[in-house]
Amino acid sequence: MPTQSTALAPPPALATMTSFEDASRLVLDYLQAQVPMEFWTVSRVIDGRQVYLEVTPDNDFGLGAGDGPAWEDSLCHEMWVNGAPGVAPDISRVPAYASNRAARALSVASYVGIPVYNHDETLFGTICGIDPEARPDSFTELGPQLELLGHLLSVVRNLDGRAVSLARRLELTLQESETDPLTGLRNRRSWQRACQTEQTRHHRLGDHASIVMIDLDGLKQVNDRDGHAAGDAMLRRAAGVVRGSSRQTDLVARLGGDEFGVLCPQTTASQVAVYADRIRSELAAAGLSAGIGAATLERAGTITQTEAEADAAMYVDKRRRQAGRAQGVSLTP
Repeated sequence: MPTQSTALAPPPALATMTSFEDASRLVLDYLQAQVPMEFWTVSRVIDGRQVYLEVTPDNDFGLGAGDGPAWEDSLCHEMWVNGAPGVAPDISRVPAYASNRAARALSVASYVGIPVYNHDETLFGTICGIDPEARPDSFTELGPQLELLGHLLSVVRNLDGRAVSLARRLELTLQESETDPLTGLRNRRSWQRACQTEQTRHHRLGDHASIVMIDLDGLKQVNDRDGHAAGDAMLRRAAGVVRGSSRQTDLVARLGGDEFGVLCPQTTASQVAVYADRIRSELAAAGLSAGIGAATLERAGTITQTEAEADAAMYVDKRRRQAGRAQGVSLTP
């Protein structure tokens, strides 16, 4: 093993990075070049384990990402909890390390442990290095520079954590703003955004897409006769039927009042006709009926035209069934 220099090259510009994964990989590459040990890892302490997130590839210890000992059995636990030195050129001279069974099993002779902190200064994990050969005493002089590297990685970890948290909050806010609170379906705003996305896909790739429009029968009568709570229950029941009849790739929305829409990507005219019949049958099985119309986006058409065609077909269907009922003929399966 070559004699280790007691000065490191300037650390990488970690604070300008926002991905903890990328920064961890950069740290390990940097350390392997500057402080070549057999195994380096960026680890996280979670659920009583020290889990290796990033590791030096093809190390002789046979350790990989996802491996790691119980936290209480690790050298880093002795460093963090019991105050053992973070840089140990020869662990046989540090009683806490020399008695560590995991280190003995791997024949570890030298160790480096650098804390990585959460935003509240609690421990997130460590940068850890081990090697089967002991190092000279001058190795300890690297301690302050290695600690700086740990603090820089902590900054990136917390920036990345904050970005993830903000992204989750934004996603939740967007989801709430695009969800109908009564039925849990998408609302008109979400519908319009999805339709625009489908129009773009159709324009670029020529994908088929179909729309089904549904206008529930009898909501006003239920509201007038039994109250709005009964009308709301009717809407929720209809929403459950339509959503249950749809594929995971379909977008189901309540467009307002008693009107629902289903956007069906990659669905041809013959396929959507079968789907519309299935919705009608399943609504009938739930004691509900509706005007239903479907249309398919043609190559030269637009999604707006398709929605208008499906809407017009729905009203034709509604009038046809109303006329049938007036003549005493049931047109609902």
